[in-house]
Amino acid sequence: QGIAGTLKNCCFSRDSIWWLLNIVQMDKSLLLTLAGPEELSIDEKVGLDPDYWLLGPQKVREPDSLVRLYVTEALLLLLASGRRARETLRERRTYVIIKLADMVEENEEVSERMLECVQYLRRDEDGTEEGSSDKRAYEKY
Repeated sequence: QGIAGTLKNCCFSRDSIWWLLNIVQMDKSLLLTLAGPEELSIDEKVGLDPDYWLLGPQKVREPDSLVRLYVTEALLLLLASGRRARETLRERRTYVIIKLADMVEENEEVSERMLECVQYLRRDEDGTEEGSSDKRAYEKY
């Protein structure tokens, strides 16, 4: 819980977001705690880091709901930090992991935060055409 809380606190610093996403790749560490044993389709695997699905049914999602809450809130802070961060997280297919985690999430508060993350990931940015957020993520691959 302490480490997850510390990671969340790091995301409050807007000046560090680029460094956290591109050098530290904090999103990968956060998403690994939310990734579970679900089988992914070929389309879901495209562009997704293999570490999320290579363990298959042996992968265990974080059992502590407070840790999952901190991790989801940290992702939410990254998403809320700006357009470039959201584009980076879309390209890394963050939505796939959050969607699957939300499908099995039993804690209402964690599920609400995951829904907020999904809303950031799926919405279109100002000044872009409708559906462009999804299209850009798929065009990369």
